[in-house]
Amino acid sequence: MVRTERTAVGWARRLQVVTATAAVLVLLWPAVDIAVSTAWSHRPVDAARLDAVVVLGSSLDGGRPTPLLERRAERAAELVARARAQGGDPWVVTSGGVTGATAFDAQPVSEADALGARLVELGVPRGRLLLEERALSTADNLALSMPLLQATDPGVHRVAVVTSDGHVARVRLLLRQAVADGRVDAALDVVLVGATTPLADVRQALVREVSLVAGQRADTALTSAVDTAVQQTRRLARGAGGGSGGGPGDQAPA
Repeated sequence: MVRTERTAVGWARRLQVVTATAAVLVLLWPAVDIAVSTAWSHRPVDAARLDAVVVLGSSLDGGRPTPLLERRAERAAELVARARAQGGDPWVVTSGGVTGATAFDAQPVSEADALGARLVELGVPRGRLLLEERALSTADNLALSMPLLQATDPGVHRVAVVTSDGHVARVRLLLRQAVADGRVDAALDVVLVGATTPLADVRQALVREVSLVAGQRADTALTSAVDTAVQQTRRLARGAGGGSGGGPGDQAPA
């Protein structure tokens, strides 16, 4: 009896250790992913090869870009200036709808409008600017901006997506999902470019992105598992249906 109780306690402790380890890994892996993606997003980009630059929107402050959105605008304007200096003339899409906690305190303009106005101030030609004003999420940004680009110029191929560097890990996951779902053309060559996150926003952004990246990874894994199970069930059903008709001599002639 004593041995049984000790064994039960031992297994309970092992289970606690495994559960705690799993919880740490669930939180640690997104943090590592975000750190690596943040550094990777600052690599050199061949601006001359860009056909377009998509700038993802973010919350406004009284209809004007916040410091976080200002960094994205500056990074995008710098890319466009380098592209034009090397003979390029990329399209620029600003993406983001009218946002606010409620309809009563919504911003006076869309994120795309405010961001576009700032980019023009930074030297981006107004004639190359496209506003995508319906997106209310990062997934929307990607799913709505890319078709807008291709409808405007079917020759667009290489696209830079500019967002905050700490946001790049989640954008990469969402882009992969959007391509798999057919909402973004797989033929597009998309490069993710990070703008430095203001120091005042780093802690809040990190906490948010760790939880959202973990959630996105879990959602992707669950979706993949369900798809695999459905495909396996269909294969088994087809096999059962094919085997129910008897032997070769029982089949109708072709």
